[in-house]
Amino acid sequence: MTEEKWIKRMIFLETVAGVPGMVAAMVRHLNSLRKMKTDHGWIHTLLEEAENERMHLMVALQLRQPGALFRGAVLFAQGIFVNVFSIAYLISPHFCHRFVGYLEEEAVKTYSMCLQVR
Repeated sequence: MTEEKWIKRMIFLETVAGVPGMVAAMVRHLNSLRKMKTDHGWIHTLLEEAENERMHLMVALQLRQPGALFRGAVLFAQGIFVNVFSIAYLISPHFCHRFVGYLEEEAVKTYSMCLQVR
């Protein structure tokens, strides 16, 4: 892959990577409000993870600014992923946390391949 394609791939992955933390934090927040009990700090941890992914995106954006078509694709992908992940998190938070772990492992592989190619 060319450098431009690697950067586009990183930017796209980071725009979707922030979704799970935000969705999980929102669901846990609403659950805490509904049950009127503390969540023992999980909401903040999940929001920090979402912010961390956003900061990865900001770094990648220093390398390249995507065009309107790319931004449209991101909007579409996020729209679908937010809804699907929200429903999945309501059904099985345990599965979603494992799924995010898998995605993180894939991200490590992607970034490692990128570094080896360069």
